[in-house]
Amino acid sequence: MDRAERVMSAGSTRSFGYFTPYPLVFERGEGSVLYDVDGNRLIDFVCNGLSLIHGHAYPPVIAAVRTAMERGTAWPGTSEAQVAFAELLCSRLPGAEQVRFTNTGTEATMLAVKLARWATGRPLILKAVHAYHGSFDDLEAGLGGRGELPGRTLLARFGDIDHWRKKIAAHAAELAAVVIEPVLYTDNVVAPPPGFLPELAEAAREIGALVVLDDCLMFRLAPGGSAERFGFTADVTCLGKFIGGGLPVGVIGASAELMRSFDPRGPKPLYHGGSFNGNPLGAVAGRVALVDLTGERISRMNEQAEVLAEGIRRAGEAWGVRLTVTGEGSARGVYVLSADGSADTVRSRAYYLACINNGVYIGGGGEMAMSTTLGEDLVAEAVAGFGGAAEDVAAAHPALEKEST
Repeated sequence: MDRAERVMSAGSTRSFGYFTPYPLVFERGEGSVLYDVDGNRLIDFVCNGLSLIHGHAYPPVIAAVRTAMERGTAWPGTSEAQVAFAELLCSRLPGAEQVRFTNTGTEATMLAVKLARWATGRPLILKAVHAYHGSFDDLEAGLGGRGELPGRTLLARFGDIDHWRKKIAAHAAELAAVVIEPVLYTDNVVAPPPGFLPELAEAAREIGALVVLDDCLMFRLAPGGSAERFGFTADVTCLGKFIGGGLPVGVIGASAELMRSFDPRGPKPLYHGGSFNGNPLGAVAGRVALVDLTGERISRMNEQAEVLAEGIRRAGEAWGVRLTVTGEGSARGVYVLSADGSADTVRSRAYYLACINNGVYIGGGGEMAMSTTLGEDLVAEAVAGFGGAAEDVAAAHPALEKEST
């Protein structure tokens, strides 16, 4: 880390993953396990920000990429690998007749907003406070204390359909899109109230705004993603994270009519460039990852998440630590609560670090997610690790009490 800080700000190259006293420095990953340069072994529930749904060094992806790499890493035109991946995506994405490839989820959401403004001729987008995982100013509104962006981005409270309806009605003539992150995964992991997402999609369409689904994180919830899980259809769906099979790939999917906006044969096509869009490595890796993400595997991850959640709750009860687990399906969050039921940020932080010391790697905000390579032996080992972390937090009670005051 001393070397890293000389050539990178804080020794890191992205905001996610940094924590004091210093970030972990990793050496390798195998399946659902990570190893750092000090030789520590960690069961991985971060999955590189949910971008490794089949864990690290997934053999079918490695084999596919090795074969593809021998033919070249990037071509300027269409390839068979692109077409095969696009066909599979269209078969899985509700409401998507065509797709467009990008290199990241950030690029996919940027492109979706650009498309919505182009198609509607309206400037505003509406999104939830605390929603979004990327680097696009218009969608970073509502994160880190940022407010609305006049003329560009409006904010509403996640799960409060009345608040969304009021915002939509007040800006109906200017609203290009409602951007939906179906499960909040920033600060606290929060699942949507029953019926919230279908009602929100309906409210957007009533005033001619597009429904843009940011499913980069939550496409894991069902074979057709969160739209299938929660029972609604988006006009534009954005994918990223694991959709490249561990390589940087982003996708937007929409109707053929909307996608005609990009057609260079049209009178005024919407421009979209990208030297590595749809590159053969990402296309073959992503197709393998999606083929192997079956309904059976999704159900198994969801069940494992329940086993872990129950183990964490029991550990908290055993050691007198008020642990709670939130979230949906295979995407969860674990936190320590204060006596009044609010989040205890000091103890939650201590629990996070204690998990790492007990061989369990979760996100700095308590985020945790399953991967398909997580075996029952690792689940049992993780339950023990979460329990050990609860014991450590309980033992540190006097010091933490002093720190919190």
